[in-house]
Amino acid sequence: MADVMLEVRDLTTKYITRYKEDVYAVDHVSLKVEEGKTLGIAGESGCGKSTLALSLMGYYFPPLHYTSGEIIIDGQNITGMKPDDVRKSILGREIAYIPQAAM
Repeated sequence: MADVMLEVRDLTTKYITRYKEDVYAVDHVSLKVEEGKTLGIAGESGCGKSTLALSLMGYYFPPLHYTSGEIIIDGQNITGMKPDDVRKSILGREIAYIPQAAM
């Protein structure tokens, strides 16, 4: 069995809005990516693909907020880490975000 490079367990993030209800862009997402494998995320515009990618890198800046779940990258649980610590220790080494250019 291959090593798990990325594991997400029951991740939920939300956008806190000025309106009555918060927007849960990532709602109880779980996934695993094994070494040497590729995972594609597809969906309609506004369904949370980019929010999931940003969450996987610890980018929780208002109005986006972490709610629950775990993110484990190469055996390291980054869930409780500060965004600056994630950027310094993991980004560019273990994980990167390459956005799709809009046409």
